[in-house]
Amino acid sequence: MGTNYYVARTKATLESPIHIGKASAGWLFLFQTQNEIWHDPPIVWNTYEQVKEWLRKNVVESGEYAIVDEYDCIVTYDEFCERVNWRQNDEHCLSNKDNFVYARNVDGYRFSDDDFR
Repeated sequence: MGTNYYVARTKATLESPIHIGKASAGWLFLFQTQNEIWHDPPIVWNTYEQVKEWLRKNVVESGEYAIVDEYDCIVTYDEFCERVNWRQNDEHCLSNKDNFVYARNVDGYRFSDDDFR
């Protein structure tokens, strides 16, 4: 069982939400790599620091986007970071030997270039 997280515009639009990643029991958070340079603003993240910076600018500062989970619940920036950080420090998640079998290890964080949900 897992929960997917997205960013979505706060104003009505036909634009699809952008997949941030997924939290699943027993695993470190899995981020979806984004390289949407054509998007306004560009959505480019390949590290956790880039994810946090993009979210800080576009969710916290401008309010143009909101973080939502797949159950349509709004998640604050701080709550999202707490959830990711909890998994990064959880012994059960850390001991999963398969964490990086299907994902890239980027400074200890899991990233996937493939589309997943």
